Amino acid sequence: MAGEKFKVSNENGMWVRSEPVVSKQTERKLLPKGQLVTKLGDSDNPDWWHVTTNFEGQDIEGFSKKTLMVAADQTVSSSGAGDIDHLLARTLAAFDRLTDSHRVKAVYREAIQNGGSLFVKPGVTTPRRMAHFLAQVMQETGSFTVLRESMSYRVPRMLEIFGVGNHSARISPRPKLPAWSTMNTTLAERVYGFGNPSKAAELGNTQAGDGFRYRGNGLMQTTGRDAHRRMGAKAGLDFEGNPDLMTLPEHALKPALQEWTDGNLNDAATTIRIVRITKVINGGDNGLAERRAFFANLLPLLS
Repeated sequence: MAGEKFKVSNENGMWVRSEPVVSKQTERKLLPKGQLVTKLGDSDNPDWWHVTTNFEGQDIEGFSKKTLMVAADQTVSSSGAGDIDHLLARTLAAFDRLTDSHRVKAVYREAIQNGGSLFVKPGVTTPRRMAHFLAQVMQETGSFTVLRESMSYRVPRMLEIFGVGNHSARISPRPKLPAWSTMNTTLAERVYGFGNPSKAAELGNTQAGDGFRYRGNGLMQTTGRDAHRRMGAKAGLDFEGNPDLMTLPEHALKPALQEWTDGNLNDAATTIRIVRITKVINGGDNGLAERRAFFANLLPLLS
């Protein structure tokens, strides 16, 4: 019936075509699994429907095989029961709309696209919770453009982040301050390692080089040897021995959602307590205005 809602069920996605014929010339847009589409009617080919959808901010109309779709008649509940695919479809559409496709790390999009069961486990299954979660990771990763903290800063930015009054490293401007932007490992050791004993102890960095080895990592920019060990133990993975595992698409969500769970942030998300969420994730209120803006943009797209 015209007006019915369906979602793409094919693992490899579904083409919307200019006519109900499979050919290179008829290709219009490849929709991902979970994308919501509306049936406009049948076509001359009984195996195809006339459909429309909004993808990446564009209204797209054409023809698709009906065998590649299933009815979108399930809802996502706060307990995680039901169908997460509908929320993920909106999440991916928001991801594509709010990020720069030329700069985002494909790892993150793939992790979200295939992360249904991982989101269900901690209950990140409502538009509001998902919007809060994404707002935090977008701020931490520069809108999904950062895998590891670069530790490459120009002097003014370095002082803003690690300077006196802002960080325990208490880096201060002085004559002929070294060009830290070309000394990534040195700066990391200065602020997270043995050059900053109190922070090193807090992070569990016990060996030379730990400051750089366990610098900000992944969706929540997990920092420090202890955090890598703890998150790895809970995920059944050796993040301590191999920090790069955190940025593989099959594992990227695991430490981020574990941190969300450990902080009991679903309740805070439900009551829109973004300040509390930020303090749990970041340890302070760094980037709070940006996190608020991300949330404000995300929620209408996910709801």
